[in-house]
Parts: sequence; C-alpha cells; structure tokens
Amino acid sequence: MRRAIQSGISILVAAILVAIVTGARMALNPYLGAMSPFMLYVAAVLVAGLIRGPGCGALVMLAGGVLGFQLFLTHDGGHRPGSILALMLFWGVSAPVLVTAAELRVQLRDAMARLSAAIDRKGQNRIIS
Repeated sequence: MRRAIQSGISILVAAILVAIVTGARMALNPYLGAMSPFMLYVAAVLVAGLIRGPGCGALVMLAGGVLGFQLFLTHDGGHRPGSILALMLFWGVSAPVLVTAAELRVQLRDAMARLSAAIDRKGQNRIIS
C-alpha cells in the first residue's frame, strides 16, 4: 500500500513538472520556434530525480520527450528534419543527468543522516553533563 502511494506521488509530481515545463516552453515558442525543444525538459528531469528519485525522473524523461517531439518538432503531420536525432540526443543527455541527480539524492540523504546523528549525540552529551 505504501509503495503504491509513493508511486502515485511520483507519477503526480512527474505530471506536474511536465505540465509546467510544457506550458513554459509553449510560452517561449514564439521566440524559440524549433530551437531547443527539450531544454526545459532536461531541467525537469534533474528536479524530478532530486526530489522523487530515478523513477520519477524517468517518467519526466519519457513524457517530456514524447510531448516535446509532438508539440515542437512536428509540423503538418510530419516531423522536421533532425527531429528524431534531437529526441535521441535529449534522452542521451537526460540519462546521465538523471543518474547524477539520483546519486546527489543519495549523498544528500546520507549527509543529512550523519548530521542528524551528530546533533543527537551532541544533545545526549549535554543531558548527561
């Protein structure tokens, strides 16, 4: 049950991040056109990986890739030249970003656990003294 709730939260966070980034990218479309269709999605992958872990980041990667491709790289029923390559590059760049975010998340959790343990020890020493 707990795992299902956590998975649901990750799906919700991924959906919210993708929606925000898609809205922002659509607002920038008049200025950017087909340039950098996945730029903001890479940032969303990083954020998702940091706050919810690799599963959430992978969902953002997948959904961002599909939406970015459909919304910003297709035109009149076909895709623009180089659009498949752009999608593959997005996924290729996002994968190490996601791995890095997951590692940072683990390192932050471990650092916080050590800090909490040190604070607890210091507090116990004051009580004993």
